[in-house]
Amino acid sequence: MIGNLLMCNKLQPAKKEDTEPGVVPRSGQSLLPAIVSIWVASIACAFSALLAYHNMPGERSDHTVVWPSNNAIKLDTQRANLLVFIHPQCPCSVATLNELTRIQSVCRNRINTQVVFYSPLDMQWEDASRVHQALAIPNVHITNDATGDLSRRFGALTSGHALLYSSEGRRVFSGGITPARGHEGENLGRNAIIQYVLGGKTSCEETNVFGCPIIELSTDVAINSRGSTHGTE
Repeated sequence: MIGNLLMCNKLQPAKKEDTEPGVVPRSGQSLLPAIVSIWVASIACAFSALLAYHNMPGERSDHTVVWPSNNAIKLDTQRANLLVFIHPQCPCSVATLNELTRIQSVCRNRINTQVVFYSPLDMQWEDASRVHQALAIPNVHITNDATGDLSRRFGALTSGHALLYSSEGRRVFSGGITPARGHEGENLGRNAIIQYVLGGKTSCEETNVFGCPIIELSTDVAINSRGSTHGTE
């Protein structure tokens, strides 16, 4: 009987993993699809987070629809007035200033444009690249906002916030002039400003502002990223 058992053991075929050491066991092969699925899911989550960041609007407090009283910027009663508030350390505002360059190339001297930089005296941001970029734009005046008082008065809490006023001091547009955070291209804000300056009316009064905070203030005001509230005359 012992002989029969020995014979049976000799007749049994050897397992592949014992005879072919280079072959990956099936249990190892089954992990590959799972690893690929996890990798794809991680990439998708990272992309979604990046997309959400680019389309996340900044805070605002622009409730006043008339030119606020201030001692730094005088209303031009002969033409439209455009104010663009910028934090000099905000990388997203490079796109805003490029869009402002496009606006100025069309509107030229038909508009009184002020770029307002948040510039605390102890920070010495006057030499920041965004300041030099703004200085290179034709027909643009630079105003320093050392304490953030102008930002608060006009309700511009996020870098890149643009406000357009008529010669009578009535606000006709408030919002961003980029389609997303740090992105350039066709957008309702730029079009609204050009429409009003050239034609006296605009199809859009408000858009979201995409940029870094100028000053912190808790508020939950958000508008559709492509703009809303139509029909200003």
